[in-house]
Amino acid sequence: MDIGHWSLDIGIVISLYRYFVISLFVDCIPFNKEGLKKAVAILKNGGVIAHPADTCYGLAGDLMNPKVLKKIQAIKGRTETKPMSIMLPAFMKSDIEKYAKLDEFSSSVCENILPGPVTIVLQKNNLIPAHFFPETSFVGIRIPYDIVTEGILTAFGGPLITTSANISGISPCSTCKECMEIFKDKENQPDILFEGAIRNACMPSTVIKIEDGKIRLLREGPMKKKQIEGILGVKIA
Repeated sequence: MDIGHWSLDIGIVISLYRYFVISLFVDCIPFNKEGLKKAVAILKNGGVIAHPADTCYGLAGDLMNPKVLKKIQAIKGRTETKPMSIMLPAFMKSDIEKYAKLDEFSSSVCENILPGPVTIVLQKNNLIPAHFFPETSFVGIRIPYDIVTEGILTAFGGPLITTSANISGISPCSTCKECMEIFKDKENQPDILFEGAIRNACMPSTVIKIEDGKIRLLREGPMKKKQIEGILGVKIA
């Protein structure tokens, strides 16, 4: 066998793979009954979807599947130690306490500002799986205020990992076409993308942490510190 010829053939195969498998990225699909059915099937089989939300475009995957977290990290090119949050459908708001430890104060905070563009960081509770950032005892909880995200969560019927749809270090996407552009040449990509665009400024969620009966602002996003203080009637550090 001619080794040089074999090497050339391997080079051609790799080039063809990159063109047909990596470069030809999946189209944006409409948010309708068929699209939702497809998304749920992908999620239940360990896939990752990209979707518009109440903040910016997000990536989502099954919290309970240990392979999914690593898949999302690979898509984003993100370190394994940087935490992600989880999101629940609105009908599971009363189930937050199964995933995060609540007392009277933190329960009141969740009741008053969720759903909305806010992540509430709380102590983990029993239903957070062991593979989900075991190095921290805290978890970020979201209930988005967005018809597409709520539709996905309700159809899936359980918690999903959530994070912004971007490559680590690059700004989050605000449209499906932006998602297609940043992921199109990457080996790791979302399995499907939903059509849509962010209605307001594309901005990651506001993040607050509740600990020892106090609220600390970790990141200001769409919901401002003064808004939260006004809603809750408490001062935020």
